[in-house]
Amino acid sequence: MGTLTLASLITLELFFLVWSIRTRDDHRKERGIVRISTLVLFGLLLATGVYVWSFRYTMLLCMLVIQAVTGAVILVRKREAPYRTRNTILRFIRNCIIIFFALLPAIILPQYEQPIPTGTYEVATAKFTWTDPSRIDDFADSDEYRALTVEFWYPDSTSEKHPLVVFSHGAFGFSGSNYSTFMELASQGYVVASIGHTHQAFYTLDTHGNLTTVDTAFIKKAVEINSTNDTEHEQDIFNTTREWMKLRIDDENFVLDTILAECQKKSADTPFSHINTDKIGLFGHSLGGASSAQIGRERSDIDAVIVLDGTMLGEQIAFENNAVVLNDVPYPIPLLNVYAQDHYTNSKELVGDTYSNFHATQNALEAYETVFGDSGHLNFTDLPLFSPLLANLLGIGTVDTRYCIETMNTVVLEFFNCFLQDAGEPTIAKEY
Repeated sequence: MGTLTLASLITLELFFLVWSIRTRDDHRKERGIVRISTLVLFGLLLATGVYVWSFRYTMLLCMLVIQAVTGAVILVRKREAPYRTRNTILRFIRNCIIIFFALLPAIILPQYEQPIPTGTYEVATAKFTWTDPSRIDDFADSDEYRALTVEFWYPDSTSEKHPLVVFSHGAFGFSGSNYSTFMELASQGYVVASIGHTHQAFYTLDTHGNLTTVDTAFIKKAVEINSTNDTEHEQDIFNTTREWMKLRIDDENFVLDTILAECQKKSADTPFSHINTDKIGLFGHSLGGASSAQIGRERSDIDAVIVLDGTMLGEQIAFENNAVVLNDVPYPIPLLNVYAQDHYTNSKELVGDTYSNFHATQNALEAYETVFGDSGHLNFTDLPLFSPLLANLLGIGTVDTRYCIETMNTVVLEFFNCFLQDAGEPTIAKEY
């Protein structure tokens, strides 16, 4: 919608440019009428639902209002200025630049239809910011305790208890990165808690309104690691990712412990009063999947884990003789690895069975894996729906975006239903 609107408004400016030059007249009156009409048309399109109002149209509305007011003033004053071709061309360039920037949010983050949850429960939400008094935040400028903001999606029911699933986003993702997945799970009877890993998330907005953006050094290092195939630096990469894993694991453990403590309170409020603490699952994308998988090894209260296109870094327990040492202890709980096609294929060709995920799957007590054909890393988040432009720049495949996310949501639900809702064996294809 943003691109179409941009093309329409630029075409209109181009029409006035050509008309003015050919007739050697600014057509100020006609411009004023068109400016007012454009604002009215935008209002009608909003009212009829063609445009769905959101932040993405705020700058456009401001521009249209200013232009309409200016047009009205011109019509009232009825003054004619002498025509100058140079001024006409400069006005065209100026207006095109203004239109582009006014529509930039709508172009980068276009209007789209959210996948519709298939469950029967209405979904409620909640948000909490908790401070861990046992840890200093190494990212912070001063000696501050580490604070984490957690968002909840849960069934809006009063008496039932539901399984808890905790989500951890990828490197410089954010707590809402898999919104459609959270909505689907909550509508089907799950309490979903999504963690914003402060300074490793693209942004976090706590309950006090404080905005924290991703640490630039972390971004730089993550991009450097993901883009290198240099085996000479494997030891450094191993050490760095272990530090990241420790932070993520500590974050998730703190959030889990805090949720469980809230559930034990006699006056537990929503969403904690809805949680069945005997049924807990973890899932995450990329780095979040890695830390979730490791917690599944370490905690006895976790019942199932899903890794969405992440490398199970926790399986790498040491670095000896210029190579990582993998954990040979069988993975103890049901595990599902969901792969992008390029991730799976490259890992098979370059590493083979010694790849940490494959090694863990082969040695697990119960493990499943599936590959999404023609998919890329970010196809397992909502980003391709939310911003196709950014998703293409950062890495997606040629798979149909909506098909991929909706099918993945179905697979996630199927797996958790089997191990958190006692629905039997999961029916998950080897490839989608």
